Amino acid sequence: MKLLLAYPEIECSVTRTSTYSVPLGLGSIGTYCKQKLGDSLDVKILDGSMMSHEEQLRETGQYNPDVIGINSTIGSQANAYEIAKLAKEKGSLVLFGGVHSTNLWQNMLQNRDFIDGVILYEGEIPSYFVLNRMGERQILGNGVFQGIPNLAYRDSFGEIVSPQRIFIPHLDDLPDVDYSLFDMQRFLEQTRSRGFGKAVSYYAGKGCAKRGNVRLKTSYGFDEYNQLVNAMDVCSFCGRNELGLRNFEEDREARIVKELHEKYGITGFFNVQDTVNLRNTSPIGVDGWYRLFIGTESITPQNIKRLQQRYGNNLIFQAGIEAANPQMRAVYGKRRTNLDDLVSKVEIMRDEGIQLHASFILGGRGETKDFMQRTTETARQLAEYDNVTWILMSPQLILPGSPDYRALMQMPQMNRKYANEDLIDIVGINQDFLRLFTPDLTREEIVEEIKRTFDEIRGKDRKPILDVKGVVEKEEKYIQPNRPYSVGSPNS
Repeated sequence: MKLLLAYPEIECSVTRTSTYSVPLGLGSIGTYCKQKLGDSLDVKILDGSMMSHEEQLRETGQYNPDVIGINSTIGSQANAYEIAKLAKEKGSLVLFGGVHSTNLWQNMLQNRDFIDGVILYEGEIPSYFVLNRMGERQILGNGVFQGIPNLAYRDSFGEIVSPQRIFIPHLDDLPDVDYSLFDMQRFLEQTRSRGFGKAVSYYAGKGCAKRGNVRLKTSYGFDEYNQLVNAMDVCSFCGRNELGLRNFEEDREARIVKELHEKYGITGFFNVQDTVNLRNTSPIGVDGWYRLFIGTESITPQNIKRLQQRYGNNLIFQAGIEAANPQMRAVYGKRRTNLDDLVSKVEIMRDEGIQLHASFILGGRGETKDFMQRTTETARQLAEYDNVTWILMSPQLILPGSPDYRALMQMPQMNRKYANEDLIDIVGINQDFLRLFTPDLTREEIVEEIKRTFDEIRGKDRKPILDVKGVVEKEEKYIQPNRPYSVGSPNS
């Protein structure tokens, strides 16, 4: 049996940070299913961060999978549908999954008859159950999928069936991702050509600190889980839809890093866990640079010492600053800070040789021109520091599943416009959001402010990477981001 897992190419800069990340979720599904089914299963992964949409279509047609699983984003949904339709024409069972599909699963199944099912939330175990029942499906149709947790599907009569249970496995019950499922030779050639050396992403856990105030169970009723997710106090722009903060056992991260170093010569490690684990101080034991997500409130001398003890001295902190004034930080669900506090943290990091990758969002609920300009002025001032090596600035993406998306859906006109949509126009929905919740700003003014900020930073001969997300091709060309593909290593 053939399983094809696809991460479609993202169009323009909608959510693209094509640097040194592999689609770990698909890798985890492929690893788990291969471990369970052995030689009876052949797994292939198509990674749109290093192959074009046309190549993915060609590979899909040539591979002719029995089952295809597609992890699409708001920026790759159209490409994902083209891949799915081709696979369906070839006779494949077509499944979608991931954050975006979990948030829009009903619309996708209602609007796209070539989709057989959508796996919600965690995908490893339901994917295995689906594969294990494929032989019976040839006789009994899609009805054999009844009772599989996390799986919404179209039955043999065309009716949409929602899952009865949501299953959340313990991370210790899932194997380490088998990186040989990725085309690592091609991937590492790409990271080297873009100035990062041999670098790759890895899991050290799942979830974030804001979602961590819940005692996780392994099994929930479908409605129970959805209600808990919607009730979480999360960042207003975040479309993630998982409960809890789950960390690996103490020595597992070190084992993964050492294997990547020994097998592939990796020396750049991107820990994609939304909140780095500050409790585990056991040394990893592999020299290299480590990029870690951390909240600005956690950047303290004590925590820096802990992280240096674990990872060494060559650290990059990825911090979502988002806004620089108290009002907008409160809107986004961030803790209070100000320019003086941020500068002091940057100086602490500078003295320890730690880089900062800082991200900012423009156009949140109630933002004014004055608030926006305070944020961009903060970005310009931080860019004066040599250890601030990456600045990401974006118009807010209105992501399905986020509190801001749900607020927009409360407006009757917007509900009629978007409630049944599964292909989201990021510019259109952003303009609608601004008109209703941020009337002092237009999208054009936000794009202009990003360009002006980047131009001023460049004009002072500062050389941080200047990146942008949440824009389409015309806007990106106007802003002219300074991407990492030509500026050298992130630790240069």
